[in-house]
Amino acid sequence: MAAQSVIHLTQSRYYSPIFNAAVFDGPIRIYFAQHQETLALQVYLRLQQHLKESYANFRNSFRSHGQTIFLMLYPSLDSFQESFTTFRGDANVTAERLGEDHILGVRGPLQEDQYEEVFEQIKTILQSLKLDQEVPSPLI
Repeated sequence: MAAQSVIHLTQSRYYSPIFNAAVFDGPIRIYFAQHQETLALQVYLRLQQHLKESYANFRNSFRSHGQTIFLMLYPSLDSFQESFTTFRGDANVTAERLGEDHILGVRGPLQEDQYEEVFEQIKTILQSLKLDQEVPSPLI
C-alpha cells in the first residue's frame, strides 16, 4: 500500500525534481532538497518529541489503513507555488489530500517560530484520523 502511495505522489503536482532526499518513518515521509537536510532532521526530531506516545497509535493506524502524511519541504516560495497553484495567503504550511493520503506543503525556508504551524497541521490530520487523544502541546 505504501509503495502505491509513493508512486501516486511522485506522479502528482506536489512532487518536484528538487526533492532529492527523504526521511521515511512509517506513516510520515519527509521530502526535501538535499541542502535542506538540517531542516528536515530538525522537523523530524521535533515531530517525534511533539507526538510522543500518540506516534505508536499513528503507526498502528498506518499498518491497518495505510494512510501516509507526506511532508514536503519546499526550499522556496516559487517551488511551493508551483505545487499549490491555488494557495493564497500568508500561511507557511498548507494541507491537501492525495487520495487517502495527506500532503503537507511547507513553504521554505522554515523559520524557528514557524515549526508550530507544521505541528498544528499534523494535529489536525491526527484529529481527522481520531489519533489526537495523546498529542501534547508542541515543544519549541
